[in-house]
Amino acid sequence: MFDNVKFLVLWLTNDCNLRCKYCYANGGDKKEYMTFKTAKQALEIPKSKFKLQLAGGEPLLNFKLIREIYEYLKINKPEIKIQMQTNGTLINSEIAKEIKKMNISIGVSLDGNIEINEQLRGGTKDVINGIRALAQEGIMVNLNCVVTDKNIEYLHKLVDLAVYFGNVGGIGLDLLRNTGRACNNDLKRANHFQIRKHLKEAYNRTVELRKLTGRRIIIREIEDARKRIIEGKECTMYCHAAYGGSMVVHPDGNLYPCGSLGGSEKYYMGNIYNLASQREVKINNNKSETCKMCKYEKICVGACPARNIINSEGAEINIEDCTLRKAAFEIIEEEIEKNRRN
Repeated sequence: MFDNVKFLVLWLTNDCNLRCKYCYANGGDKKEYMTFKTAKQALEIPKSKFKLQLAGGEPLLNFKLIREIYEYLKINKPEIKIQMQTNGTLINSEIAKEIKKMNISIGVSLDGNIEINEQLRGGTKDVINGIRALAQEGIMVNLNCVVTDKNIEYLHKLVDLAVYFGNVGGIGLDLLRNTGRACNNDLKRANHFQIRKHLKEAYNRTVELRKLTGRRIIIREIEDARKRIIEGKECTMYCHAAYGGSMVVHPDGNLYPCGSLGGSEKYYMGNIYNLASQREVKINNNKSETCKMCKYEKICVGACPARNIINSEGAEINIEDCTLRKAAFEIIEEEIEKNRRN
């Protein structure tokens, strides 16, 4: 059982100190915290080397457990490195020093410039201070931006902020999921016209600022497109969950293939303490009929399977995911053609 697990996510807590308007996990509504006993049992599930991500909720609310996990891995699985997705608000100089000691790769959630992030997430001053504290320790971070109709036109300003920090390597774009708090707030998915326009605007800003400052900020989806076009490799599955290689462990020991599908009976993989309940689950990664007509079909990973289930009930790849991928490919093709002419 679970012989293919290559990506393990420990949901250290579903508690959170923010109340983001779109949070698919309803972070903070519950106050459950994972114990070291549960974490240790989960860490023994993968049979070979795996990627470990700490998530939540806000994982830094359970910082004692982070220390315990690090000490356990250092002795028992030293080849495993830790990565963590955090809102960044709890990071001070002391925590930054510990993060550096533990060599944890950090992703920080930030949805735009100060005004926009404050509207959608809050705690922006603390996030900025947290990223600065990491910078003082020489720690590079990546930003993760949840894209909605409210912030997409400000992506270029997020690029400005990333350059200002000095220790940001890239920005990842996470299209809104129509679940959790997003259903109770006035938030909508960015439409395909907005995605095309503002993705290119943001990328052009990265190019401009690199010329002015020498600092390179990558946009994850565009760099992925660049790699796929240049290497010409046929696409692989979107993520580990598509082949049954991903496992998310909740504080109570419940198992799911993806954090976005937590609580879903259909995708419930059992409980870590109940062997009889456990089962392997793969998320359908099939492409739609429209994909077969696309010139990028062979090199495109398609839509996020979990987001497709949530936003389109898995029946058809939603147009926002399709547009994001296609626009990224087109941006790189235009750049390659421009460089060829010059």
